[in-house]
Amino acid sequence: MSSKKPVNIGLIGAGRIGSFHGESVQRRLVDANLVAIADPAPGAAARLAGMLEVDASYTDVAEMLAHPNLDAVIIATPARFHTNVLVQAAEAGKHVFCEKPMALTLEDADRGIAAAKAAGVALQVGFNRRWDQAFAEGRAAIDAGKVGTPQLLRSVIRDPGPFGADPAKVPLWTIFYETLIHDFDTLLWLNAGAKPVEVYAAADALVRPDARKDGFLDTAVVTIRFDNGSIAVAEANFCAMYGYDIRGEVFGSAGMVTMGDVRRSSMTLFGKDGVSNDTWRRDTDHFVHGYTAQLASFVRSIQSGTPVQGPTGQDARGALALALAAIESVKSKAPVRL
Repeated sequence: MSSKKPVNIGLIGAGRIGSFHGESVQRRLVDANLVAIADPAPGAAARLAGMLEVDASYTDVAEMLAHPNLDAVIIATPARFHTNVLVQAAEAGKHVFCEKPMALTLEDADRGIAAAKAAGVALQVGFNRRWDQAFAEGRAAIDAGKVGTPQLLRSVIRDPGPFGADPAKVPLWTIFYETLIHDFDTLLWLNAGAKPVEVYAAADALVRPDARKDGFLDTAVVTIRFDNGSIAVAEANFCAMYGYDIRGEVFGSAGMVTMGDVRRSSMTLFGKDGVSNDTWRRDTDHFVHGYTAQLASFVRSIQSGTPVQGPTGQDARGALALALAAIESVKSKAPVRL
C-alpha cells in the first residue's frame, strides 16, 4: 500500500463522462478518495453520490470548493463552462483535471493557464488517448527512432452508429471542438517538436444531411502541414455502423507505426456466416485503461508535488488552435496559415 496521503477529489459534473470519472476515482484508484460531487441539475449530484457512496453532494460549485480537506477537482461539465469552472477551482487553491476542450477560445485558454499558474496548482487536461497502451507504445517507437523522420501522419475517430442524437441539440462546431480535438492533440504529440504551419479542413453533414441547413456537421477531414515538412490528416465521422473506430498511424523515412484497433480483441469467430470479430462500442470500454491511467498520473503529480506528466494547459491550447483554424478553414473554404 502507498504510504502517501490519499488525494481528496471533488467531481464537478455528474453526466456520462463525469460519472465514469467518479467511478474510476472511487473504485479503480488506490491513492484517491472521491469526497464530493457537484452538479447544478437538481438531484444529479445526489443520485451519483448515492451510487458511489459519496457523503457530500452540491448544486453549487462554490459550496463544493469549500468542502473540508478538498485537494483537487475533476471538471466534467459541458465544454462551454470548462474555463470558468477551472479558474474558479484554481483560485480556490484546488488542483485541476479538466476534460477536453479546456476552452473554446485562445483567450479563455490563456486565462485558464494563467489562473492555475498564479495559484500554483496542477492543471492536467483529459486527452485519454495518450494513455492507451498502443498509442503510448507508438510514441515510444517514434522517440526511439524506429520510424525515422515522420513524413505522413494520420488520426481517425469514428463514433459508433447508429447516430441517434438530435442535431439541433449538438452545439455548432462540435466535431472540431469536442471530437477531432482528440486527434489534434494526438497528432501534435506524435509529431513532437514540430509546429503546425497550415490547416485545411472540409466538413459536411453526410450522416444527417437534413440538418446541413442549420450548420450541423457530422463528417470532417483536416489536413495539417508542419514546419518539419510532414503532413498529417485527421478525419472524423459520427456514425460508424461497425463500432467505435480509433486509429493512428505515423509513416517515416525508416518505417511505420500503427496504433488502435476497432476489434475488441484478437479473438476471431469462424462460423457458418463467415469470419467475424466483436468491436468496441463505447469510449469508456475501449479506453478504460487510458481513462484510469490519466487520473492515476494526475494523483501522483499532486502527491509528489511534481509537474503533471500528462497533457498540460499549453498542450490543450495547441490542440484548440488547430480546431479554431479548421473552423476558419471550413468557413473560408481555404487553407489557414498559423
